[in-house]
Amino acid sequence: MSQGWSIRNIYMYLISFVTLMMVLFGIISFLNNTARFFLETDYRYYITLMDIEQEYLNTGRDVPPVKELERIREERHLAGQEEDYLRNRAYRLRNLIGSLAVWLVPLPFYLYHWRKIKEEHYPPRGGATA
Repeated sequence: MSQGWSIRNIYMYLISFVTLMMVLFGIISFLNNTARFFLETDYRYYITLMDIEQEYLNTGRDVPPVKELERIREERHLAGQEEDYLRNRAYRLRNLIGSLAVWLVPLPFYLYHWRKIKEEHYPPRGGATA
């Protein structure tokens, strides 16, 4: 039965609690990163015509007509779109793998410590082995 609050018991329960919390938060993070990986959201800044116009004004060049500014904006947008997509996908995959590790690594530690606690404090009854 219960052996009281020894340093060893406190250690075992504390390690079990901490690793259990790591597993729970890791699972939540993993599910969140899984959703981010498959349900992409693009938060990139879309350059405005005023931004391009300001670039021309800052360099002392004549500002082209609106049609030319729109063409420049679309070229810049398309040029950065594929590169950003690949970079963001790699970043999301790295986060997904990292969050998977956050809950898989502490899981064996939790299982080991909790099994030790159960063996010491809650032995099987009636000779049955678990």
